[in-house]
This record gives sequence, C-alpha cells and structure tokens, in this order.
Amino acid sequence: MRWMEGILILLVCFSFSLYAQEDRIQELQDRILKQQQILQDLEQKVAEKEKKSESYVQSLVDEYMAQPVAGDDGEGITAGYDKGFFIQDADGDIKLKINGHLRYHLYLSEANTVQSNTFRASESRIDFHVYFMKDWHLRIRPEFSASGTLREAYLEYLGMSCMKFRIGTFIVPFSLEYETSPTDLMSISYSPYIINGIMPQRDSGLMIFGDGIPFIPSEFLAQHFSYSIGLYNGQGLNVGDADDDKMFAAQAKFFPMGNKEQQVFGQVSFFANNTVYRANAGRILLGALQNHRAFDSTADNSLDHTNGNVIGVAGGFRYWKGNWRIESEYMWMRAERKEDKVNITTDRSDLEIWGASFGISYFFAIGEPKQNMGIEPLFKVSYTDVDDRGGDGSASATTNPLGTATDVRGQEVWELVFGAKCHFNKHVRADFNWVMYDLRETRGITNSTRGEGGGLLHAFVFQIMTKW
Repeated sequence: MRWMEGILILLVCFSFSLYAQEDRIQELQDRILKQQQILQDLEQKVAEKEKKSESYVQSLVDEYMAQPVAGDDGEGITAGYDKGFFIQDADGDIKLKINGHLRYHLYLSEANTVQSNTFRASESRIDFHVYFMKDWHLRIRPEFSASGTLREAYLEYLGMSCMKFRIGTFIVPFSLEYETSPTDLMSISYSPYIINGIMPQRDSGLMIFGDGIPFIPSEFLAQHFSYSIGLYNGQGLNVGDADDDKMFAAQAKFFPMGNKEQQVFGQVSFFANNTVYRANAGRILLGALQNHRAFDSTADNSLDHTNGNVIGVAGGFRYWKGNWRIESEYMWMRAERKEDKVNITTDRSDLEIWGASFGISYFFAIGEPKQNMGIEPLFKVSYTDVDDRGGDGSASATTNPLGTATDVRGQEVWELVFGAKCHFNKHVRADFNWVMYDLRETRGITNSTRGEGGGLLHAFVFQIMTKW
C-alpha cells in the first residue's frame, strides 16, 4: 500500500506545480496588456506632438510669407562668383556680371627673320554683362592693352529661344576659329587665312538667332539646330558705314548630341559684302611672328587692294568632349578689284583666298578633376593660298627681289604647330607653341621691306593667360 501513497503524493505535487505555472502565465498576460496600453498612450502622444509641430511650422511659413518681399530694404542683394563675379537682386531680374582675361606673350623668332624677340601684354580685356527684366542682356568689352579699343558692345533680347535679337558691335558668325574666344583657341595664334582684310570679323549690325526654326514647333529641331542671320555695315571694327550697301551673313549649326553639348557641332556659313576701296585687304598675317605680313605692299597700286563685291563660304566641325578636342575648318573667299581712279588704275581679276586647318589635343589630368590641373599636348596644321592671277612672277630675284606690283604671283603658307598647354587650375594656364611657316614664294610681296620671302620660318611662342 506504500506505493499507492507515493503515487498520491506525486499527484498532489504535480497539481500544485500546474497551479503555480498557471499563476505565472496569468501574471505575464497582465503585464503584456499593461505594456500594450503604455505603447498606445505613447503613440497617441507622439501623434499629438507631430500635429502640433506641423501647425507650428505652417504658422511660421504663413508669418514669413505675410512679410514684405526680401530685398525691399536692401537685404535681398546677393553677390558671388559663377564664371565671373556677379551681384544681383533677390529676384534675379537685375544682375551685373564681370569677367575677362589677360594674355602675355613671349616671341622668340628665328634669327634675322622678322622682328626682335619681345615679351608683351597682347590682350587685357574685361567683359561687363548686365541682365535686366529677365530677358535682356547688355555686354560691353573694352580692350585695355596698348592697342586698346572697344572690342564689342551690344544689346540682345533672349526671351524666345527660337528667335533672339542682337544689335551693336560684335563678332560676325562666320569662322569657327575666329568665333572662338582667345582663351579657348587650339593654338596661341589664329591660322593665317583667318587674319586678312576680306574675312568678316567684328562689325556693327543687327542679327537674329536662335534654336530650331522660328514658328515651327519641333523638339528635335530645337535641340539639334541653331541659326543666325544678320546685316552689318561691312566695313570692320569701329568703322562707320561708307555706303548704303550692307554685308549679309548667315550661319547654321547642327548638334548631333543635342545643344546641351555646346562644343560638339558642325557648322556652315556664308557672307556677301560690297565694300569700298580697302588697302591691303588681301594681305596675310603670320600671328606667331607678331603678325608679320606675308602678302602685302604699301604701294598705292598694290594687287592686294580690293574694291567691290566680296563673298565667302566656310564650314567646320568641333568635337570637344571629355579629354579630347578635335576641330577642323575650311574657308573660301573671293574679292573684286575694280577700277578706282585714285588707287586702282585698271580692273583686275578677282582675288581668291582659301584655307583649311585641322587640330587635335588631349588633356592629361593631374590630381582631382575639379582642380582642372593637367597637361594638354596639341598638334595643328593649316594651309593658306592667296591666288593672285594678276602677276606672272617675272621679277628678277637678283635685281629686284621684291618685284613690282604687277609681278606678284600670290602666296602659299603651310603652318605646323606643335605645342602643349599647362593648366594650373581653371583660371591660370601657360602655353607653348613651336610654329613653322613654309612660304612658297621667295620673291614678290612677301616680307614687304626685307625681301626675305619664302622658305621655312620658325617661331617659339610662350603664353601666360589668366581668366576670371
């Protein structure tokens, strides 16, 4: 019977254990309910706080918006730097921006070739930009170097992307290379065919330009095409109109990657002009030799004088994206040499000038890309041809090496440039160019006072440039 007593004792103990376990479970359940109630209370309090915060923030916004517009008391004027120093009002309706550049040149020429070696400040230019009424832009660019003059001054309306207006004195859109800012030229000097009196450069006139085609709604045209059409005095920079005739110039650009890639494009240009007598208009200047004249004469009846109609066409392309820069241009111009009782005694054949250029460079970055520090080696080649059909080249190289005005045969110039640009940052750069000019003619109007004529001419040109 003892075993029965043992079993009863075990059952009693087990019952007490179950009862104690149930008490613990009930206690845990009560605790969970209390925690849930606490969480609900906290969530309700947080929601109330958030609602009060939103109301408070909204009240601050309403209070701020109810106050007068910032800037009425002079506190809304801002200033800073963005590709130039600027100051503007709070709304941006009126803005003044100032930028510019300095270029210092060191010329080292081949001995006894052209001129003495020299170091000079070639350009010192400041641009003043005034933006007002959101859509109007006034630009004034004076030159403060030794050859100082007013380079550009114009007013333009930019309210419609498809049709903008500009009036004043500015670069005539024709040559890809000449339209390039001096701070962004491939080489230090322009190609020889650029520097002559026939090609339109800066002039006074009226121009219409824009993206796409006016009044033709097309997103593709607006993104990939631009145009410019203008009428100009046709007499050159800071020269008044000499007659009632005007120069007409037009240009079209195609952006294969869209016009957001402003430096990847192809272009074609045309101009037609009727000019009065212009002395030495057909001369060619060699920029790396301090604008040494390779086809020119001071004689009153020189064959490089022009008088009458002038026409020209040009085409070019540029790929300047990433570290690569590739560009090329072709240009052809023809000018009449009509009879002028004072300066030209008889009508002569038209004077033709044509040229082509190609350049390539690659930027090797040093350090962080945002520093814009690096080395940019480059190569450029150009060809210029002045076809003077009025001369036969019969002048004696021994008795009269300069020839006479009727013996000029024209000139051909090959230009080779090897160089490098050293970018210290986006504001300071040092450039080096080794330039070789190969002239065809060894006589005729080449080096007008020395008669040193053709052959291979060398020049080493260094440039220090700062821009802001």
